[in-house]
Amino acid sequence: MLRKITLLVSFLLILGACGSANKAKKSVSEGNYNKAFDIAYTELSKDKNKKSNQKLIPTLKEAYNKAYDRDVIKIKQLKKGNNPANLKKIYATYVAMDIRQDDVLSLQPLYYNGKQVEFKTEDYTGKIAEALKNYSDYLYNTGTQQLAGSKLDARKAYKTFNDLEYVNPNYTNNLANLIAQAKKKGSSFVYMKLQNNTGQTIDPKKVSDLLYVNEANMQNQWVIYNQQKDQSTHYDYEVTVGLDQIQISPERVNTETVPQQARIKDGWEYVYDANGNVAKDSLGNDIKRDKIITVRAEVRIFQQTKSGRIDGGVAIKNLNSNSQMTSTPIFGEAGFENVFAQYRGDQRAIEEKYVQALQNKEVPFPPDDEFVKYALDNFKNKMLQLLDQQSF
Repeated sequence: MLRKITLLVSFLLILGACGSANKAKKSVSEGNYNKAFDIAYTELSKDKNKKSNQKLIPTLKEAYNKAYDRDVIKIKQLKKGNNPANLKKIYATYVAMDIRQDDVLSLQPLYYNGKQVEFKTEDYTGKIAEALKNYSDYLYNTGTQQLAGSKLDARKAYKTFNDLEYVNPNYTNNLANLIAQAKKKGSSFVYMKLQNNTGQTIDPKKVSDLLYVNEANMQNQWVIYNQQKDQSTHYDYEVTVGLDQIQISPERVNTETVPQQARIKDGWEYVYDANGNVAKDSLGNDIKRDKIITVRAEVRIFQQTKSGRIDGGVAIKNLNSNSQMTSTPIFGEAGFENVFAQYRGDQRAIEEKYVQALQNKEVPFPPDDEFVKYALDNFKNKMLQLLDQQSF
Protein backbone atom coordinates (compact mmCIF):
# COMPACT_ATOMS: atom_id res chain seq x y z
CA MET A 1 0.00 0.00 0.00
CA LEU A 2 2.84 2.40 0.91
CA ARG A 3 4.52 1.69 -2.45
CA LYS A 4 1.29 2.52 -4.29
CA ILE A 5 0.99 5.84 -2.45
CA THR A 6 4.65 6.66 -3.17
CA LEU A 7 4.19 5.89 -6.87
CA LEU A 8 1.04 8.01 -6.98
CA VAL A 9 2.77 10.99 -5.36
CA SER A 10 5.72 10.64 -7.76
CA PHE A 11 3.36 10.47 -10.72
CA LEU A 12 1.55 13.61 -9.59
CA LEU A 13 4.83 15.46 -9.11
CA ILE A 14 6.00 14.49 -12.59
CA LEU A 15 2.63 15.49 -13.98
CA GLY A 16 2.93 18.89 -12.24
CA ALA A 17 6.44 19.42 -13.60
CA CYS A 18 5.29 18.50 -17.12
CA GLY A 19 2.43 20.93 -16.73
CA SER A 20 4.79 23.74 -15.74
CA ALA A 21 7.10 22.93 -18.67
CA ASN A 22 4.20 23.03 -21.12
CA LYS A 23 2.87 26.29 -19.67
CA ALA A 24 6.32 27.87 -19.91
CA LYS A 25 6.79 26.76 -23.55
CA LYS A 26 3.34 28.01 -24.46
CA SER A 27 4.10 31.40 -22.87
CA VAL A 28 7.31 31.68 -24.92
CA SER A 29 5.43 30.86 -28.13
CA GLU A 30 2.87 33.56 -27.28
CA GLY A 31 5.60 36.12 -26.70
CA ASN A 32 4.95 36.34 -22.96
CA TYR A 33 8.60 35.91 -21.99
CA ASN A 34 8.25 37.26 -18.46
CA LYS A 35 5.55 34.74 -17.61
CA ALA A 36 7.57 31.88 -19.14
CA PHE A 37 10.64 32.96 -17.17
CA ASP A 38 8.69 33.21 -13.92
CA ILE A 39 7.18 29.72 -14.33
CA ALA A 40 10.55 28.13 -15.02
CA TYR A 41 12.39 30.07 -12.33
CA THR A 42 9.79 29.25 -9.66
CA GLU A 43 10.08 25.50 -10.22
CA LEU A 44 13.87 25.47 -10.55
CA SER A 45 14.33 27.58 -7.43
CA LYS A 46 12.48 24.86 -5.49
CA ASP A 47 14.83 22.09 -6.70
CA LYS A 48 17.03 22.69 -9.75
CA ASN A 49 18.49 19.15 -9.57
CA LYS A 50 15.15 17.34 -9.77
CA LYS A 51 15.02 15.36 -13.01
CA SER A 52 11.52 16.51 -13.88
CA ASN A 53 12.58 20.15 -13.56
CA GLN A 54 15.50 19.74 -15.96
CA LYS A 55 13.08 20.16 -18.88
CA LEU A 56 12.53 23.75 -17.77
CA ILE A 57 16.18 24.84 -18.15
CA PRO A 58 16.17 25.33 -21.98
CA THR A 59 12.88 27.23 -21.68
CA LEU A 60 14.33 29.39 -18.91
CA LYS A 61 17.28 30.33 -21.11
CA GLU A 62 15.12 30.99 -24.16
CA ALA A 63 12.73 33.18 -22.18
CA TYR A 64 15.65 35.01 -20.57
CA ASN A 65 17.37 35.74 -23.89
CA LYS A 66 14.21 36.82 -25.69
CA ALA A 67 13.14 39.03 -22.80
CA TYR A 68 16.61 40.61 -22.83
CA ASP A 69 16.48 41.29 -26.59
CA ARG A 70 12.96 42.70 -26.31
CA ASP A 71 13.92 45.04 -23.44
CA VAL A 72 17.04 46.31 -25.25
CA ILE A 73 14.91 47.21 -28.28
CA LYS A 74 12.27 48.77 -26.02
CA ILE A 75 14.83 51.01 -24.30
CA LYS A 76 16.29 52.13 -27.64
CA GLN A 77 12.83 53.08 -28.87
CA LEU A 78 12.02 54.93 -25.65
CA LYS A 79 15.26 56.91 -25.84
CA LYS A 80 14.74 57.61 -29.53
CA GLY A 81 11.36 59.15 -28.80
CA ASN A 82 13.07 61.80 -26.66
CA ASN A 83 9.92 62.05 -24.54
CA PRO A 84 10.59 62.95 -20.89
CA ALA A 85 7.56 60.89 -19.88
CA ASN A 86 9.45 57.78 -21.10
CA LEU A 87 12.17 58.21 -18.47
CA LYS A 88 10.13 56.27 -15.91
CA LYS A 89 9.69 53.36 -18.33
CA ILE A 90 13.41 53.32 -19.13
CA TYR A 91 14.31 53.20 -15.44
CA ALA A 92 11.70 50.52 -14.69
CA THR A 93 12.91 48.38 -17.61
CA TYR A 94 16.55 48.46 -16.46
CA VAL A 95 15.46 47.52 -12.93
CA ALA A 96 13.38 44.62 -14.29
CA MET A 97 16.35 43.38 -16.36
CA ASP A 98 18.62 43.54 -13.33
CA ILE A 99 16.13 41.60 -11.16
CA ARG A 100 15.73 38.94 -13.84
CA GLN A 101 19.50 38.62 -14.09
CA ASP A 102 19.81 38.27 -10.30
CA ASP A 103 17.24 35.47 -10.40
CA VAL A 104 19.29 33.58 -12.98
CA LEU A 105 22.51 34.09 -11.05
CA SER A 106 20.86 32.70 -7.91
CA LEU A 107 20.32 29.39 -9.76
CA GLN A 108 23.93 29.02 -10.93
CA PRO A 109 25.38 26.65 -11.79
CA LEU A 110 22.72 25.03 -14.00
CA TYR A 111 23.39 21.82 -15.95
CA TYR A 112 21.42 20.34 -18.82
CA ASN A 113 22.37 16.99 -20.36
CA GLY A 114 25.63 17.10 -18.43
CA LYS A 115 26.68 20.54 -19.74
CA GLN A 116 26.64 23.81 -17.85
CA VAL A 117 24.16 26.31 -19.24
CA GLU A 118 25.65 29.79 -19.62
CA PHE A 119 23.67 33.03 -19.47
CA LYS A 120 24.85 36.39 -20.77
CA THR A 121 25.10 38.95 -18.00
CA GLU A 122 26.15 42.55 -17.60
CA ASP A 123 26.57 45.13 -14.88
CA TYR A 124 23.46 47.32 -14.85
CA THR A 125 24.65 49.52 -11.98
CA GLY A 126 25.69 52.45 -14.14
CA LYS A 127 22.68 52.27 -16.46
CA ILE A 128 20.23 52.09 -13.55
CA ALA A 129 21.94 54.99 -11.78
CA GLU A 130 21.83 57.11 -14.95
CA ALA A 131 18.19 56.21 -15.64
CA LEU A 132 17.24 56.98 -12.04
CA LYS A 133 18.99 60.36 -12.19
CA ASN A 134 17.27 61.26 -15.46
CA TYR A 135 13.88 60.22 -14.11
CA SER A 136 14.50 62.01 -10.80
CA ASP A 137 15.58 65.19 -12.60
CA TYR A 138 12.41 65.04 -14.65
CA LEU A 139 10.23 64.62 -11.56
CA TYR A 140 12.00 67.41 -9.68
CA ASN A 141 11.80 69.89 -12.56
CA THR A 142 8.20 69.01 -13.32
CA GLY A 143 7.19 69.30 -9.67
CA THR A 144 8.95 72.66 -9.32
CA GLN A 145 7.10 74.03 -12.34
CA GLN A 146 3.78 72.71 -11.05
CA LEU A 147 4.39 74.19 -7.62
CA ALA A 148 4.77 77.64 -9.17
CA GLY A 149 1.31 77.42 -10.74
CA SER A 150 -2.25 77.41 -9.43
CA LYS A 151 -3.75 75.54 -6.50
CA LEU A 152 -4.70 72.65 -8.79
CA ASP A 153 -1.14 72.62 -10.18
CA ALA A 154 0.19 72.44 -6.62
CA ARG A 155 -1.88 69.29 -6.08
CA LYS A 156 -0.17 67.76 -9.11
CA ALA A 157 3.19 68.87 -7.67
CA TYR A 158 2.34 67.07 -4.42
CA LYS A 159 1.91 63.81 -6.32
CA THR A 160 5.03 64.41 -8.41
CA PHE A 161 7.22 65.08 -5.37
CA ASN A 162 5.79 62.02 -3.62
CA ASP A 163 6.71 59.93 -6.67
CA LEU A 164 10.22 61.33 -6.42
CA GLU A 165 10.40 60.52 -2.72
CA TYR A 166 9.33 56.95 -3.48
CA VAL A 167 11.97 56.23 -6.16
CA ASN A 168 14.78 58.46 -4.89
CA PRO A 169 14.23 59.77 -1.33
CA ASN A 170 17.78 61.15 -1.10
CA TYR A 171 17.60 63.15 -4.32
CA THR A 172 17.53 66.50 -2.51
CA ASN A 173 17.61 67.62 1.10
CA ASN A 174 14.54 69.85 0.75
CA LEU A 175 12.22 67.17 -0.68
CA ALA A 176 10.13 66.94 2.49
CA ASN A 177 9.80 70.72 2.51
CA LEU A 178 8.67 70.74 -1.12
CA ILE A 179 6.01 68.12 -0.37
CA ALA A 180 4.78 70.22 2.57
CA GLN A 181 4.71 73.36 0.39
CA ALA A 182 2.71 71.58 -2.30
CA LYS A 183 0.29 70.23 0.29
CA LYS A 184 -0.24 73.67 1.81
CA LYS A 185 -0.59 75.52 -1.49
CA GLY A 186 -2.90 72.88 -2.96
CA SER A 187 -5.18 72.79 0.08
CA SER A 188 -8.25 74.78 0.99
CA PHE A 189 -8.02 76.05 4.57
CA VAL A 190 -11.11 76.07 6.74
CA TYR A 191 -11.35 77.96 10.00
CA MET A 192 -13.63 76.26 12.54
CA LYS A 193 -15.20 78.40 15.27
CA LEU A 194 -17.89 77.93 17.89
CA GLN A 195 -20.84 80.19 18.60
CA ASN A 196 -22.32 79.20 21.96
CA ASN A 197 -25.82 80.66 22.33
CA THR A 198 -26.98 78.21 25.01
CA GLY A 199 -26.28 80.47 27.96
CA GLN A 200 -24.36 77.59 29.53
CA THR A 201 -20.63 77.16 29.94
CA ILE A 202 -19.24 74.25 27.94
CA ASP A 203 -16.02 72.53 28.96
CA PRO A 204 -13.20 73.85 26.68
CA LYS A 205 -12.05 70.29 26.03
CA LYS A 206 -15.52 69.39 24.76
CA VAL A 207 -15.41 72.44 22.50
CA SER A 208 -11.99 71.43 21.18
CA ASP A 209 -13.18 67.88 20.54
CA LEU A 210 -16.26 69.18 18.73
CA LEU A 211 -14.30 71.47 16.40
CA TYR A 212 -11.45 69.03 15.72
CA VAL A 213 -11.62 67.45 12.27
CA ASN A 214 -9.29 64.60 11.42
CA GLU A 215 -8.54 65.15 7.72
CA ALA A 216 -7.50 61.49 7.31
CA ASN A 217 -11.13 60.46 7.88
CA MET A 218 -12.54 62.89 5.33
CA GLN A 219 -13.05 62.17 1.64
CA ASN A 220 -11.33 65.31 0.35
CA GLN A 221 -7.64 65.16 1.23
CA TRP A 222 -7.18 68.76 0.07
CA VAL A 223 -9.04 70.40 2.95
CA ILE A 224 -7.26 71.39 6.16
CA TYR A 225 -9.33 72.36 9.19
CA ASN A 226 -8.01 74.67 11.92
CA GLN A 227 -9.74 75.68 15.14
CA GLN A 228 -6.87 77.96 16.11
CA LYS A 229 -6.35 80.79 13.64
CA ASP A 230 -2.87 81.03 12.14
CA GLN A 231 -2.15 84.61 11.08
CA SER A 232 0.24 83.39 8.37
CA THR A 233 -2.45 81.24 6.74
CA HIS A 234 -4.99 82.44 4.19
CA TYR A 235 -8.33 80.88 5.04
CA ASP A 236 -10.70 80.07 2.17
CA TYR A 237 -13.72 79.13 4.24
CA GLU A 238 -15.14 79.77 7.69
CA VAL A 239 -17.35 77.21 9.44
CA THR A 240 -19.39 78.51 12.36
CA VAL A 241 -20.71 75.77 14.59
CA GLY A 242 -23.65 77.17 16.51
CA LEU A 243 -25.07 75.65 19.68
CA ASP A 244 -28.43 77.20 20.53
CA GLN A 245 -30.01 75.07 23.23
CA ILE A 246 -29.12 72.23 25.58
CA GLN A 247 -32.02 70.24 26.99
CA ILE A 248 -31.74 67.48 29.58
CA SER A 249 -34.94 65.67 30.43
CA PRO A 250 -35.82 64.81 34.03
CA GLU A 251 -35.17 61.32 35.33
CA ARG A 252 -38.27 59.22 34.75
CA VAL A 253 -39.32 55.80 36.00
CA ASN A 254 -42.42 54.48 34.25
CA THR A 255 -44.14 51.42 35.66
CA GLU A 256 -46.58 48.92 34.25
CA THR A 257 -48.20 45.94 35.91
CA VAL A 258 -48.86 42.95 33.67
CA PRO A 259 -51.03 40.06 34.97
CA GLN A 260 -49.79 36.59 34.00
CA GLN A 261 -51.73 33.35 33.78
CA ALA A 262 -50.84 29.95 32.36
CA ARG A 263 -52.13 26.38 32.25
CA ILE A 264 -49.32 24.03 33.18
CA LYS A 265 -48.72 20.35 33.90
CA ASP A 266 -48.41 19.69 37.62
CA GLY A 267 -47.84 15.99 38.14
CA TRP A 268 -50.52 13.40 37.41
CA GLU A 269 -53.83 12.10 38.70
CA TYR A 270 -56.00 8.96 38.45
CA VAL A 271 -58.89 8.76 36.07
CA TYR A 272 -62.16 7.68 37.77
CA ASP A 273 -65.11 5.89 36.24
CA ALA A 274 -68.79 6.77 36.71
CA ASN A 275 -68.89 4.80 39.94
CA GLY A 276 -66.02 6.76 41.46
CA ASN A 277 -63.53 3.95 41.09
CA VAL A 278 -60.10 4.22 39.45
CA ALA A 279 -60.55 3.42 35.77
CA LYS A 280 -58.61 0.49 34.29
CA ASP A 281 -57.13 -0.03 30.84
CA SER A 282 -57.54 -3.25 28.79
CA LEU A 283 -54.66 -4.84 30.69
CA GLY A 284 -56.16 -4.02 34.04
CA ASN A 285 -53.72 -1.21 34.86
CA ASP A 286 -54.80 2.00 36.59
CA ILE A 287 -55.33 4.83 34.12
CA LYS A 288 -53.43 8.05 34.86
CA ARG A 289 -53.40 11.45 33.15
CA ASP A 290 -51.46 14.71 33.40
CA LYS A 291 -52.73 17.03 36.07
CA ILE A 292 -53.23 20.51 34.53
CA ILE A 293 -53.55 23.50 36.82
CA THR A 294 -53.87 27.25 36.36
CA VAL A 295 -51.08 29.38 37.82
CA ARG A 296 -51.05 33.15 38.16
CA ALA A 297 -48.49 35.87 38.74
CA GLU A 298 -48.05 39.60 38.39
CA VAL A 299 -45.06 41.23 36.68
CA ARG A 300 -44.26 44.83 37.42
CA ILE A 301 -42.09 46.43 34.74
CA PHE A 302 -39.95 49.49 35.49
CA GLN A 303 -38.55 51.64 32.66
CA GLN A 304 -35.85 54.17 33.57
CA THR A 305 -35.43 56.88 30.91
CA LYS A 306 -33.50 60.06 30.52
CA SER A 307 -32.42 61.98 27.41
CA GLY A 308 -30.40 64.93 26.25
CA ARG A 309 -30.57 67.05 23.13
CA ILE A 310 -28.47 69.85 21.70
CA ASP A 311 -29.94 72.05 18.97
CA GLY A 312 -27.79 74.18 16.73
CA GLY A 313 -26.49 74.37 13.22
CA VAL A 314 -23.54 74.79 10.88
CA ALA A 315 -23.00 77.88 8.72
CA ILE A 316 -20.34 77.80 5.98
CA LYS A 317 -18.97 80.99 4.44
CA ASN A 318 -16.72 81.40 1.41
CA LEU A 319 -14.16 83.96 2.56
CA ASN A 320 -12.75 84.48 -0.95
CA SER A 321 -16.10 85.66 -2.32
CA ASN A 322 -17.45 86.78 1.06
CA SER A 323 -20.63 84.79 0.44
CA GLN A 324 -22.67 82.42 2.56
CA MET A 325 -22.58 78.88 1.15
CA THR A 326 -24.97 77.10 3.46
CA SER A 327 -26.65 77.31 6.84
CA THR A 328 -27.95 73.97 8.07
CA PRO A 329 -29.72 73.19 11.35
CA ILE A 330 -28.33 70.19 13.23
CA PHE A 331 -29.23 68.54 16.48
CA GLY A 332 -27.45 65.95 18.57
CA GLU A 333 -29.15 63.61 20.98
CA ALA A 334 -28.32 61.05 23.63
CA GLY A 335 -30.63 58.67 25.42
CA PHE A 336 -30.59 56.35 28.40
CA GLU A 337 -32.99 53.49 29.02
CA ASN A 338 -32.92 50.66 31.52
CA VAL A 339 -35.75 48.16 31.90
CA PHE A 340 -36.04 45.88 34.90
CA ALA A 341 -38.88 43.97 36.48
CA GLN A 342 -40.13 42.35 39.66
CA TYR A 343 -42.85 39.74 40.16
CA ARG A 344 -45.04 38.15 42.73
CA GLY A 345 -47.02 34.94 42.48
CA ASP A 346 -46.10 31.72 40.69
CA GLN A 347 -43.02 32.22 38.51
CA ARG A 348 -44.18 29.44 36.19
CA ALA A 349 -46.93 31.71 34.86
CA ILE A 350 -44.48 34.32 33.52
CA GLU A 351 -43.96 34.61 29.76
CA GLU A 352 -40.46 34.10 28.33
CA LYS A 353 -40.25 37.69 27.05
CA TYR A 354 -40.15 39.02 30.62
CA VAL A 355 -37.34 36.75 31.85
CA GLN A 356 -34.49 39.09 30.86
CA ALA A 357 -36.14 42.09 32.52
CA LEU A 358 -36.53 40.09 35.72
CA GLN A 359 -32.78 39.46 35.72
CA ASN A 360 -31.99 43.17 35.31
CA LYS A 361 -31.58 45.56 38.21
CA GLU A 362 -32.22 49.23 38.79
CA VAL A 363 -29.14 51.33 37.98
CA PRO A 364 -28.15 54.92 38.81
CA PHE A 365 -29.06 57.54 36.20
CA PRO A 366 -26.01 58.99 34.34
CA PRO A 367 -25.18 62.59 35.26
CA ASP A 368 -26.23 65.48 32.99
CA ASP A 369 -22.63 65.95 31.88
CA GLU A 370 -22.65 62.53 30.22
CA PHE A 371 -25.71 63.43 28.16
CA VAL A 372 -24.04 66.64 27.00
CA LYS A 373 -20.95 64.68 25.99
CA TYR A 374 -22.78 62.04 23.94
CA ALA A 375 -25.20 64.56 22.42
CA LEU A 376 -22.17 66.60 21.27
CA ASP A 377 -20.66 63.43 19.77
CA ASN A 378 -23.87 62.80 17.86
CA PHE A 379 -23.97 66.45 16.79
CA LYS A 380 -20.38 66.22 15.56
CA ASN A 381 -21.02 63.10 13.47
CA LYS A 382 -23.78 64.93 11.62
CA MET A 383 -21.56 67.99 11.24
CA LEU A 384 -18.75 65.90 9.71
CA GLN A 385 -21.17 64.33 7.24
CA LEU A 386 -22.25 67.82 6.20
CA LEU A 387 -18.65 69.02 5.80
CA ASP A 388 -17.75 65.95 3.78
CA GLN A 389 -20.46 66.85 1.27
CA GLN A 390 -19.07 70.33 0.60
CA SER A 391 -16.97 71.25 -2.43
CA PHE A 392 -14.23 73.13 -0.65
